[in-house]
Amino acid sequence: MFQDSMVVNSAISAFNNAAIVAPAFFWNAILCAPLFIVIYMFGRVYGKKLGLDGFMNSSRVVFWNIVMILLWTVFMGGNYDVLRDGVSLLPWVTAGILFVSCLFLGTRTRAVPLPIWYGNACASSARRWVVNVALFLLLLVPVGFSDTLYWWGPILQIGAVCVGLLIGRWRDWHIHSVSCMAVLMLAVTIALLMQPEYFRFGQLGNLTPVHLIGVMMTGILVAAMVAVDVVPAHGRIHNSAYVKLKWLVRFGTALCMVLFLLTEAVPIFIATTFMAFVLFAMSVWHAKSVADGLAHKMMGIAVVMFGILVNVPTITALGLFWLAVIKSDGARSDARFLL
Repeated sequence: MFQDSMVVNSAISAFNNAAIVAPAFFWNAILCAPLFIVIYMFGRVYGKKLGLDGFMNSSRVVFWNIVMILLWTVFMGGNYDVLRDGVSLLPWVTAGILFVSCLFLGTRTRAVPLPIWYGNACASSARRWVVNVALFLLLLVPVGFSDTLYWWGPILQIGAVCVGLLIGRWRDWHIHSVSCMAVLMLAVTIALLMQPEYFRFGQLGNLTPVHLIGVMMTGILVAAMVAVDVVPAHGRIHNSAYVKLKWLVRFGTALCMVLFLLTEAVPIFIATTFMAFVLFAMSVWHAKSVADGLAHKMMGIAVVMFGILVNVPTITALGLFWLAVIKSDGARSDARFLL
């Protein structure tokens, strides 16, 4: 009874049982609710006093959200002892998240000069170059330690970060910020579903209805954010055909939602998100116009829900502050036509 393996297995079992019945992200959101309410109610007032209301815009919200997604991916993964079957695709998924994040950040930091070696320059310049390179290498240390399941794990993660930054800085690509953030948010959500124990989200795939509803709400809100931001309102679909098509897509979306709650399957989650996007995109395409600021409001709500899901209050606070700055009153009535 007192063998090491028995003690460890008992501890893991107790941790698993606690995680199954107690979704940490939900209870942490409840505990942080007073702080979130204060940020939303007084964010605009104090934002004006501090001069932050003019500083805040959608590009900065997306930029800092992607920075925090990058940090979350590096620091939250690593529960290797409970990965199922000893084989996991998660290292490739996290590497993809790091690559896309660094690709976006590289395109947004081209104006930041890189340290340059001037050869026979003064000692202070050479010292500054050495310090900058050493700091960059030091930042790569946690990236390497974020995946030590296999010997090639650190190489994969560090390579994804370096290649993403290099391509982003030296290729003159324009990346749509909201779409890039949506891809990363969906990728993180899918990673949580693939192996929730890796991110301490849930143990061995045994997710409660609270876990599943949180994941599903995040996917649906991300789909709404992209649909409102990307699809133009033209009033192109005839009203009678629109009503029939919308009921058909509603039924398909509801069926996918039920199947996802029953199966917890990643393909069903992807299908649910896609059907929700089709529903919202069709509503926007049929509408003659969309309320001003609805795209910003949907982005703020999606960021808030994503921050709650990944248990990062900073992301939630960022979304709430953005909603407070843009005067998010009436978001429910403005977005009602999407359903």
